[in-house]
Amino acid sequence: MAMTGWRRIAVAAPAFAAAAALAPAADHGWLAGADRRAFEAVRARRGETAVKAARMVSALAEPYVAYPVLALAGVRAARHGRWWQAGAPCLVVVSGALARRRLSRIIARERPPAQAWLIEPEGFSLPSKHTTLAVLAVGATAAALGVSGAPARAATVLAAAGIGASRVCLGVHWPSDVVAGWLFAEGWLCLTSQPP
Repeated sequence: MAMTGWRRIAVAAPAFAAAAALAPAADHGWLAGADRRAFEAVRARRGETAVKAARMVSALAEPYVAYPVLALAGVRAARHGRWWQAGAPCLVVVSGALARRRLSRIIARERPPAQAWLIEPEGFSLPSKHTTLAVLAVGATAAALGVSGAPARAATVLAAAGIGASRVCLGVHWPSDVVAGWLFAEGWLCLTSQPP
């Protein structure tokens, strides 16, 4: 059954609210302490193999990987008679990425200390750009291919966990940045979902 506009908003709103709630809590109180402890625990245990793996996994959420995959999903959707879905994956991801960028600039959370970085990041820290892009790309591709329900949700959670962990390992994100990116992307996917 297709979601109505109000139902989409009602489902997406909690994800957006949870992502937004992380912003003020992330730099003060128990969440800030938990963020720092988790970040330092990962930093203390990252070895050469883990760093190499993190670099490879992180690269999967770069636009030069995500957008060709989205284009292929759109072409496949169009070939199966769903012409209106052909451009939907890219539109969902591009609009979500732009909204995340604006939100990140409003929040303006600083990244972990530069001495922890193993790659050069850009922009602010929360919500995580790579986590957001990965979840948006996986979710939009799944929708274009007609995959929904538990398999689609599992794929977005795996994307968030894998990409997010790689970004923390590389020293450029706090764990709460990753959670905020995942929640933001899930909300955006719900808000922009198309009827079957």
